Amino acid sequence: MRDVNDTWRKNATASLLIVVWYLFAWLAIRPLSDAPVVDSWIYQHAVKAPWRAGRPNFAGFTKAMPVGQVLYGVLWTRLFGSTSASFDLSVAVAGAAGALMMYALARRCGAQHSSALLATALLVCNPCYLFLSFSFMSEVPFLTLLIGCNLAFACADGARNEGRWIWLAAALGVAAFTIRPFGAAAILGMAIAMLLYERRPSDGRAIARRLIPVATALVACAAFWIWVTRENQSWSLELNELAIRNYFFLVPALGYFKGWLIGPLLYLGLVLAPLALVHAVTSWRRAVPLALIIFALAIVLTAIDDHLVWKIPECKCFGGWPGALVVNGMPENFHWHGATGWIVAALASTGAAGLCVVAMEVIPRMGRAAAAVALTAAIYWAGILPLWFFSDRYDLVMVPAGCLLLAIAPLRRGHTPTTRTITLTVAAAMTTMMGLLSLGGVYAYQRGAQSVVEARDALISKGVLRDEIDAGYSLNGEDLYRYPAAGIDTQSDEPGIPMITSAKMSLYTIAAAPQLDADVIKRFSWPGAFGFGQRPLYVLHRLSGKSAPCR
Repeated sequence: MRDVNDTWRKNATASLLIVVWYLFAWLAIRPLSDAPVVDSWIYQHAVKAPWRAGRPNFAGFTKAMPVGQVLYGVLWTRLFGSTSASFDLSVAVAGAAGALMMYALARRCGAQHSSALLATALLVCNPCYLFLSFSFMSEVPFLTLLIGCNLAFACADGARNEGRWIWLAAALGVAAFTIRPFGAAAILGMAIAMLLYERRPSDGRAIARRLIPVATALVACAAFWIWVTRENQSWSLELNELAIRNYFFLVPALGYFKGWLIGPLLYLGLVLAPLALVHAVTSWRRAVPLALIIFALAIVLTAIDDHLVWKIPECKCFGGWPGALVVNGMPENFHWHGATGWIVAALASTGAAGLCVVAMEVIPRMGRAAAAVALTAAIYWAGILPLWFFSDRYDLVMVPAGCLLLAIAPLRRGHTPTTRTITLTVAAAMTTMMGLLSLGGVYAYQRGAQSVVEARDALISKGVLRDEIDAGYSLNGEDLYRYPAAGIDTQSDEPGIPMITSAKMSLYTIAAAPQLDADVIKRFSWPGAFGFGQRPLYVLHRLSGKSAPCR
């Protein structure tokens, strides 16, 4: 009875800490800006007008069509309204739910309370996960369903009503698929894990019966895929069909190796470093040679490919980097500069080595539930090879599997309770630092976006027409995108929207740097993390009457 009470208390404490973290994050960055985040204006449009001409309402160049998220958004807005802040909070709730399930999954897979909590903290302190939790982008809702699918499958392991849990896991896998097609990776991961960890002797028919939920889920995914691609033929895919078909052969093999293997490995090593470094230090005999090999590979590959090592990984989706708020004159990518770049590359290499050491130790001994999570990540990682998804927004999907491996990996034998406490305290301190860095980035983005909103509104109040203002990618999409009455068939159906379907400079432009052929009529600031520091922003007026290209 005492053990049950102790477990309940620990689980309740962990749940409370996760909820408090999200409340603290919301209080620190509020008020949320009245602007969509990056591509989220597309999905907000789809929620506000979910069906048009008998099909889901997505822009013609949209490649991701998260129908499941749109349905969730429709339900949310009926209760809480359809402002940008409301949309962002709807995903923050999903992000907190995903974190709660991450902790429960780690515990189900055998992790101790402290390790499970630390691994969950790595997820919620991840710069991209926290940033995208306060947006209406599709990554966090997708990850929440993916983790829920893995958790339901973990609950099925050894349960009397195993079949019901597997049906639930399959249903959640399909729900994840309706947001991002890689939800099928979780369904396949479950199927492979069931076959690999079959405990009882069974004939082919018995195994087939147990796989019925998985097969049904895959059929449902295929049916959904056929329906959504038939109903939403984007002109972007039509215009670039040949290029997309040949894309696999257009990228040099070296680029694939760097973008598919080295890039994600360094990204995972960096964002999982607070706990991965602990295992790298405690297993230094194996970790140090691995870290040196990874670091050397990164340097050699990037040197041959004419790129600096500190461009791996990209962090452009993190709210603290300039590339997150997309306005004219803003650099597209984030770069680590000078000595900082080498330090970060070394840190990422060491973290990646620690993760590899953990994987080699844990994978041979893991149970069915943990194997399903690892297989899901492996299938996903293999699946991004022929695609253009070489960005940390997509590498983020593999973070929960890395967190789980670190959670269930035991520390080196011989650790006394005191040294274990010190080790975990150091890991917790590093995770807290990453969380504050991430939170500062979200603050900077929200305040920067609101500054742009206010500059746009100030121009409109002076009588400037909205279609004469380039206010950045997100606001241009929200304010200026118009859907043809007969549906979207070709690119010519859509108007010339600055930064979306047109490269021409508008009469008024809100930019991050002065432009040629434009006068600066106002200078204002984009506040830095928690208000410390600032970046300049400008309101520009085009000098000539011609539509000059925007630089």
